[in-house]
Amino acid sequence: MENPKRILVVDDSAMMRMTIREELEQGGYEVQEACNGLEALVRISGDTPPDLVTLDVEMPRLNGWDTCRRLRSEHYSRIIEKMGKGGLPIIFITSQDTMAHRRKGFEVGGGDFLSKPFVKGELLEAVDRILKPVALSEGMTALVVEDNVVARKIVAGILIQEGLRVLEAENGLEGYEIFKNNGDDIDVVITDLFMPHMNGDVFSRRIRQEFDRWDLPIICLTAMPDQSELLKVFKAGVSDYLVKPFAKEELLARITVHLERYRLSRQLKEKIEALKKSNEKIRKLSITDPLTGCYNRNYLTAHLEKELKRTRRYGSPISLVLADIDFFKKVNDTWGHSAGDQVLIAFVRIIKETIRKEVDWVARYGGEEFLIVLPETDFKDALACTERLRKAVAGQVIHYGEEPIAVTASFGLTCLDPGDLKETFPTDRLIDAADKYLYLAKESGRNRVEGAPFAL
Repeated sequence: MENPKRILVVDDSAMMRMTIREELEQGGYEVQEACNGLEALVRISGDTPPDLVTLDVEMPRLNGWDTCRRLRSEHYSRIIEKMGKGGLPIIFITSQDTMAHRRKGFEVGGGDFLSKPFVKGELLEAVDRILKPVALSEGMTALVVEDNVVARKIVAGILIQEGLRVLEAENGLEGYEIFKNNGDDIDVVITDLFMPHMNGDVFSRRIRQEFDRWDLPIICLTAMPDQSELLKVFKAGVSDYLVKPFAKEELLARITVHLERYRLSRQLKEKIEALKKSNEKIRKLSITDPLTGCYNRNYLTAHLEKELKRTRRYGSPISLVLADIDFFKKVNDTWGHSAGDQVLIAFVRIIKETIRKEVDWVARYGGEEFLIVLPETDFKDALACTERLRKAVAGQVIHYGEEPIAVTASFGLTCLDPGDLKETFPTDRLIDAADKYLYLAKESGRNRVEGAPFAL
């Protein structure tokens, strides 16, 4: 079993050390304590240096700023390195929470900054983020846009060390072209503000507006923290900014926060999309005949009423065809129900291939009967369409294994003129009319079409 990570809590307040200890021990960490900076240096020089330090700022003998500076010196860096530690993360915890203090904390080598009193769970979350990080390298790509070669290479190097794939551009225009070709793969953008050809604010605005990437983290680098310029940058869609020069830990802290937020946002979108697809699948199942894939009786009941309303609104005719496979019981009796299922599937396929896509539709009315709805179709055109369908069915041989099965179908057709459509016209009357002509087609010898315009 892996040994727990050790955390050194440095604070002159015994009450605060106890509060921090309780929170971190709940997270499974081993906690050591020091009441000032000098005691912390002694502990770190011992046989068991910590994996992370929480550091108060205002302390007697040696304050937090100076303690951090010493820990970042070559002497202590060698001690930590000898113990097999890759580095010593430092989190400042102080009641002096100002932008000046935060900037100073990052300048002397702090990795994060929490203000007293902190919310329960806040410190543990910050520690977990450092000692149990979600891998930034997990398919993440950064675009670094900076005209200063040295600055660009420094930023790119920091990100590459963290496992990110990095794309580089020396100005906004080049960055825009890279984003245009690789935008779907880019997860964070770090851009300078003032550059030749295209400034960072213009570049950011174009990314947001032209590629609809409103959730993408964009961090702007600037040497001029002027309020009017920063307001202009945020209006352009920048997520955050860093003032040059900045510490490596500050850059990583900002990027980690924004990437985590972006990751959660992306996961939420994926879950919403999956839920939409799941709901759509459920909706389709509720209106689809599971065997043939055409619509079912539920869809027919609801949608035919909508078709009649549309017919009334636009003044166009609507035709209905009731189709029935001839001697279908004989198919089941001769070859079995599985063969009958194959005939039904093939019959629906032929119907769909014959009628107009996205306009006409077919629903299973019951057993081997299917209702075909032909919106905006008069009787003459509906009759021609149904006759084509009859011939297609009669000319098709359906294979069940090695057995060829030939079937025919009978069709009852009616057409409703919009002038005859009353406000309370029931759909059953139209279906009954088609059913009457279907009965006539069967009585007249099957494999035929019978019908007439609907008469009130």
